[in-house]
Amino acid sequence: MKVRLPKDEDINIANGEDIARIMRKILLRQNRLHRKKEYFWVIGLNNNNDIEYIELIAIGKSNTVNVSPIDVFNLAAAKKCEKIILCHNHPSGNMKPSEADLRLTHRLMKGGELLGIRILDHIIICEKEDYYSLLDDGFPEELQ
Repeated sequence: MKVRLPKDEDINIANGEDIARIMRKILLRQNRLHRKKEYFWVIGLNNNNDIEYIELIAIGKSNTVNVSPIDVFNLAAAKKCEKIILCHNHPSGNMKPSEADLRLTHRLMKGGELLGIRILDHIIICEKEDYYSLLDDGFPEELQ
């Protein structure tokens, strides 16, 4: 499902905070009950770091979401986006990535490497003004 960008947003991305700000607005469009689920989005960027698309690829349960590499890279490949950012929410408010989050990121990075699509970051958001960027935290090293 493609997501429409908020009209008042600048769509050029300089850092994880820019993505977190935009994605939090998208998350807050959901009613409170639906925000208790994990959502997983892929943001495709062009060479100027402008957003080409935001796609919601999975909706999970309160503490898990199943993500397929095919779903992650499908639109990026079709639109010839060589850079993507992963983003998902933690309804609990705990911004620390789980072991499953880290394993998924590594798995997707390997897939992206084969396709020539670089994962720039994996952002975790919640309803609060807080976010976690794997790139900003220096993990995984392959993102740098």
